[in-house]
Amino acid sequence: MRIANLPWYDFPEIAASTDAFWQAIAARLRVRGVDDVPDALDRATPHEQQWRDPRLLLSQACGYDVLYDSRGHLRPIATPRFRAAGCDGSSYRSVVLVREEAGIASMHELRGAVCAVNERTSHSGVNAWRPLIAPLSVDGRFFREVRVSGAHDTSLEMLQRGEVDVACVDVVVTEICRRVRPRDLAGLRALAYTGLAPAPPWVTSRRTPIALVEALREALVETAADPRLAAVREALCLDGVELLDESAYEELQAFESPALASSYFELPAPESSPLSERSASPSRASRSPMNCQRRPGWKKLR
Repeated sequence: MRIANLPWYDFPEIAASTDAFWQAIAARLRVRGVDDVPDALDRATPHEQQWRDPRLLLSQACGYDVLYDSRGHLRPIATPRFRAAGCDGSSYRSVVLVREEAGIASMHELRGAVCAVNERTSHSGVNAWRPLIAPLSVDGRFFREVRVSGAHDTSLEMLQRGEVDVACVDVVVTEICRRVRPRDLAGLRALAYTGLAPAPPWVTSRRTPIALVEALREALVETAADPRLAAVREALCLDGVELLDESAYEELQAFESPALASSYFELPAPESSPLSERSASPSRASRSPMNCQRRPGWKKLR
């Protein structure tokens, strides 16, 4: 049996809508003669493991994943258009959040702060704000400490508890939180927004036959336009689908450029990114304290 999962914004509160979205896609694939289409999404298997399985039919990943460390395993097939403040067409951005009580008025005032990032392979939680921080760095440093939370929800919790001073979070996550989990944003406010970038793509295995890739694209486009699924798409903040070329995700390299130019390697990066290659020396590691606090949860929402 093939594998399907849609882990990126899979809040428990809207899981029924995620399931309905998948069921609509699966029905269209079966009509097209695709066999071994799973009846349900596999939420039990870690998605990193699913991504390396040639049976992977459909998942969702960060653009940073398909640009670097998972490029050999994942093929981006379509890009969602999200209905959330800060999104524009098939592009999204992140919001830099601080506590309301902190009185921080500018990025400059974050010098020496403790920040939370969700994961080294995340564009929205790490790479997106390099252009905001790198120009302010001195000798490759800006923060007192960088803590890797493992997930956007954990970053929000750490910020609310005062364990960190700032976090950068995907605006689709904050929009869903605003709708179904406002407690996660209580006491927080936006300090800045990052630049636009292509939204997290739906992906399939690199070994998926091209004919099946085309069937997946058609099924996604039809599902995103089906008037009977308007309520499902609204719950998922979906506004449509774009068929971007894979090369669109090379835009994410531009967010790395300011860090490379100023030798700013304090934030984690994918293993195959030039940022990791340039920051691999022991001297760099000793000058960039990083506390990894991997906890159960999601990446975008894991």
